[in-house]
Amino acid sequence: MSAFRPGWYEVSFDASTRDRRCRYFKNPSAYTAECLVKSTGQQILLWYDPAGVTGPGKTTTWQPTYRPLEDAPKGDWWDNPPGGKSYSPELPDSGSRAQREPTLSELCGRAGTADIVGKQSLSCSREIHVGLFFDGTNNNMDRDMPARSHSNVVVLFNAHRNDRTDTFRYYIPGVGTAFDDIGEPAETDSGKAYASGGEARIHWGMLQVLNAVCRASIAGNASSTTSDEDLGLLSKEQMKQLVTSKSGLATWWRLSDDKMINIFADLQKQLLDKIKEARPRITKVHLSVFGFSRGAAEARTCCQWIRKATKMKVGYAELNMRFLGIFDTVASVGLADSSPVGQGFMDWADGTMDIGKFERVTHFVAAHEIRQSFPLSTARIGAKHYPENTKEYIYPGAHSDVGGGYGPGSQGKAVSGRSELLSQIPLNDMYFEACNAGVQLLPKNEMQDRFLDDFSVSPALDRSFSLYSAWTALAEKENVADGKGPLCENRMQHHTHLYWRWRAHVTDDATFKGMFSYTHSDAQDQTDLWESELDWRKDVARAKEASQPQLIRWGHGGSADVVEGPPPATQLQKQIVTEVNAAATVTAGASEFFDKYVHDSHGGFWLLGPITAAQRTAFIADIKAKKAEHDRLLREADASLNPGRADNLRRIALSYELNGFERRVLAKDAESPGTVPVMRDSDAADLRANAGTATSAAMWVLGTETRREPHGHGRYRRVFDRS
Repeated sequence: MSAFRPGWYEVSFDASTRDRRCRYFKNPSAYTAECLVKSTGQQILLWYDPAGVTGPGKTTTWQPTYRPLEDAPKGDWWDNPPGGKSYSPELPDSGSRAQREPTLSELCGRAGTADIVGKQSLSCSREIHVGLFFDGTNNNMDRDMPARSHSNVVVLFNAHRNDRTDTFRYYIPGVGTAFDDIGEPAETDSGKAYASGGEARIHWGMLQVLNAVCRASIAGNASSTTSDEDLGLLSKEQMKQLVTSKSGLATWWRLSDDKMINIFADLQKQLLDKIKEARPRITKVHLSVFGFSRGAAEARTCCQWIRKATKMKVGYAELNMRFLGIFDTVASVGLADSSPVGQGFMDWADGTMDIGKFERVTHFVAAHEIRQSFPLSTARIGAKHYPENTKEYIYPGAHSDVGGGYGPGSQGKAVSGRSELLSQIPLNDMYFEACNAGVQLLPKNEMQDRFLDDFSVSPALDRSFSLYSAWTALAEKENVADGKGPLCENRMQHHTHLYWRWRAHVTDDATFKGMFSYTHSDAQDQTDLWESELDWRKDVARAKEASQPQLIRWGHGGSADVVEGPPPATQLQKQIVTEVNAAATVTAGASEFFDKYVHDSHGGFWLLGPITAAQRTAFIADIKAKKAEHDRLLREADASLNPGRADNLRRIALSYELNGFERRVLAKDAESPGTVPVMRDSDAADLRANAGTATSAAMWVLGTETRREPHGHGRYRRVFDRS
């Protein structure tokens, strides 16, 4: 017997099948949802009130004999809406992703957002769903899928419904990669370094929302010969012109939104004119936006701009901001935070990171990302609180361990395939969050096998993630909440401390080079991992040296002068020493987790040398052209009958002479076309010379003599809560 409280109750039990029938009672005389729980654990939603759990429901009488079911976990969307002043960022649950099924609470929450897509044909009005997917820096679906190194944004894009009548999806390649629709047919270094091309990508996504409304409005009345492009408001060429021309939406440097607002006002008039006779009328657009890295920054900017540009009205349709799902937001637009004079919030990222009103927002943050060029833009508003309906989770791993983008085998991780990538955990969690929010993602049992396989999680990863989570929870008795900063930063620093502890645990040469990941890496990855380890050892050595007592000479009259010793240790250096001294406390499960699943983003982040296949091709071609010019000048000098001119030609030829690394590149290309030799820190000077004056100056400003950022893992990630 129990006293009534709103919630789920088991109302009947079938002893022969062991199935349970459950209902959600809003009060003792009405229920608003009904669910069948099979003996296998499968949960089938039988009925729900379209108005949600607060709707009128069905009349019945609650019985004290009904068994109450457990409340949803703390932080669940249904029973405890996230966000607001009292919300704290969370750690992800340690349960199995491979076996996860929606809870009763999640099923009821999904029922409340269901729009019964495809069942509105008899109505004079309809609602549609649009998904925008902004990929991360140097992530590109067409380029990456063959190598199975595509990001989580791509996987979610492929899972989104796209019937081009009620549901629409649009993919935006990452900055620095080819995107011909905005006039970028090839990769660009400026996109990778400074996020150039971000503005055009954002505008392109915004325009597709107008196209979706137009197409959905007139498709039913169009002739069978009407092309798909003609059903939209704007053709592909018109969109390219709009997003690239300074007479259109493009700006030299974004100083205001006035031009964008005026252009969209004109487009709204064109849209209304084109759909004025169309029936049924589109009355609501449910917009869901996803992004990773700079793509997450683009997603946040897109949501701000589309609110301003449309005034929340697209044609006759109300714009509903349904869901924002973002992985590890990094802006770094213009001069990144790694430079002495920039913080990465220039141009289109200036003042655009604030998260406005949404039905739901989920942000997954990388706990073990420490690169200076990858500062986090938290979802938090200032240092105090989060926007309403916003959740932020701190996941173990580096940047692309959360948003995806590492290929199987990279740095000796996931050697058996994508199911072993750590990014599969946040991918599956984001899928659930999006489904719970009503995003039109396909159920997994309706996906094609090749897309379903992208969600697979190996049992070994499932188990290892749970072991790490358990160790983290135990270690958090050190009390993250008592840290000096906001809880997001405290949690990230706590994970960083554990990572330092592990690196100290495996820091002798034999142990490090005997790790699973090291022995399963290729030659370049082994070089990167080892040189990154040497950077870390220097961090530790500096921290230990700074922690040594200083030698003091006492003079006449009791005065003291420091005569020997380094400057006093910083708090950061003291913490490094503390974690190094605690290396023996690292469990076997945690050590295996770091070894097999967490990538070394410092080691793999090259500031010099070609990264992608396109860059390697261009790199080799440039060296061949340089060699050809050198040889041509020498031939011309040898053939000249004028000694003075011959000497001058030989002096000019010296500027085209190949350095040691460039000669190795040509030798390697002759042996294996299209490949380059292993790059080492000892090649940094040659690589800087090859890159030119601007890159050499930038490396000097950063203060690094290697191929990577200065120092190693001994630092905390910078976190911004405003832009």
